[in-house]
Amino acid sequence: MMVAKGAWGWGMRRVMMDYNHWAALGVLGEILPWEDNRVELADDTDRYGLRVAKITFRLHDNDKKIARFGTDKTTEVLYAAGAEEVVHEARYAHLVGGARIGSDPRTSVTDSFGRTHDIRNLFICDGSLLPTQGSANPGLTIQALAARTADYLISEGDNVLAGRPASVSRPPVRRNLSPRGTSGRGIPRIK
Repeated sequence: MMVAKGAWGWGMRRVMMDYNHWAALGVLGEILPWEDNRVELADDTDRYGLRVAKITFRLHDNDKKIARFGTDKTTEVLYAAGAEEVVHEARYAHLVGGARIGSDPRTSVTDSFGRTHDIRNLFICDGSLLPTQGSANPGLTIQALAARTADYLISEGDNVLAGRPASVSRPPVRRNLSPRGTSGRGIPRIK
């Protein structure tokens, strides 16, 4: 609300007094993985002499059109539902990208298990693996990829650190993640 309404200090407190009467409506729109939006190493270094990240990002015409359509449509819906005031705030909720999964080191950072092409014992298990989030919260996809990487690390054992080639192309998938001896036992506690 600070940005959208310019509220600050006591003015912000007055605006927030009506918070219980607000409704929020948002649109998930995909920002395409444009090649010129990227993370690179900058020439600048940190206090340890390591090069820092340089992030280049801009919205393209298609991205702007999606955002404008979403803003217009949500405004229309809210006023049709009886809203007295509609306030917009542009925000980006699920940050992804920067370490794309792929088989070609020229166009990706990691292999299909999140292992970086350049550093054999470095694995990435977060949203940076995804080139785009699509139109939904990527949380479950990130969790699934992290679990897959964990299964790979468990099945490969010492091969991972020794730099030996993978012994499996697909790790076994664990269906039961309960601690040993607990599956199907006990009474669920529902509050």
